[in-house]
Amino acid sequence: MAIIGGGVVGLSIAYHLLKRQKTLRVVVLEREPMVGTVETARATGGIRHQFGTEVNIRLTQLSIPFFQHMEEETGVSSGFVPHGYLFVTASAERVQAYQANVALQRRLGVDVRLLTPDEIGAAYPWMRNDDLVGGTLCMQDGSADPYSVVQGLYRGVRTLGGEVLTQEEVTEIAREKGRITGVRTPNETVAAPVVVSAAGPYTTRVAALVSVDIPVKAERRQVVVAVPLPEIPEDIPFSIDGDTGWYVHMAGKSAMLLGGTDKTGPPDPTVDWSVVEDNLQKGVQRVPAMERVQVMRAYAGLRSTSPDYQAIVGPVPEVPGFYVAAGFSGHGFMHGPAAGQVMAEMILDGRATSVDAAPLSPTRFREGRTQGEAVIF
Repeated sequence: MAIIGGGVVGLSIAYHLLKRQKTLRVVVLEREPMVGTVETARATGGIRHQFGTEVNIRLTQLSIPFFQHMEEETGVSSGFVPHGYLFVTASAERVQAYQANVALQRRLGVDVRLLTPDEIGAAYPWMRNDDLVGGTLCMQDGSADPYSVVQGLYRGVRTLGGEVLTQEEVTEIAREKGRITGVRTPNETVAAPVVVSAAGPYTTRVAALVSVDIPVKAERRQVVVAVPLPEIPEDIPFSIDGDTGWYVHMAGKSAMLLGGTDKTGPPDPTVDWSVVEDNLQKGVQRVPAMERVQVMRAYAGLRSTSPDYQAIVGPVPEVPGFYVAAGFSGHGFMHGPAAGQVMAEMILDGRATSVDAAPLSPTRFREGRTQGEAVIF
């Protein structure tokens, strides 16, 4: 089997296939010199249950045990910390959406709370709350280290006998009588009855090799790295202003990560300092102490989004043997472990059993079965 893309999703698929069947030949092909350097390397590491669709909540519930026990499985710790996620809003309409989301999350077993503005102010005095209508908090949410997760999965794949080839861009997907037979790069030919595209922002390009349209769009994602402020404790939840998308996430004692205001940027992985300035201004609106923030650096990467901001996971019926796992819309890191397990079930068993992945089918767009989140982060 050939997997195109060596980020957390592609490596997770390889790992879960090999966990199920160690005799499989699984080859991961990554166009960059190192694995995990396109989308995964620019992830902030957040992992949350607070979604508005059941499938995303289920994917998180399936992923978190892997993050918690990754060191036992691979020898590398994920660095998972359950510090929580906090969403706040000054919009009465948005707080109604939060209430509906919380009802769904609780029905699925998530321990999540609705907060009043006074509760937010008492618990997080560094955050402006005089304009807020409400918020939500889930302390089961948290974060892990993207670099460590990639290294753990890479080690796991190699230990189980998988091959990971870097600097190998797939230029052809071979077919015979309509069925997949393998892939070619300028240097390699890999025979494989199954090919999985986990190519992130390059998904559309890969799908074109088999003449299908997978609607994934690449967008820029920027993060500002700043010096921690004394007013903001190290153990705060990953905190998001639901009205602007702005967030603050503490990276231990050494840095604050600020972002979330560039959800529709062009597919250019270079820093746009005007966006950085906008990010900081929105931060001051919610956290007044941000007026004194000292920026150390900023970085930009790519993320891949689908039209309804839900992942695209599953077989492509018109090309037997071709599967897609992409378009996670900013959630690929947190859902990577689950995506690997779900895809292994689809390939080996013919259907996913751990999560009902039907809402993520590649065919849903032409079938009119889309169901999007209101916002993405």
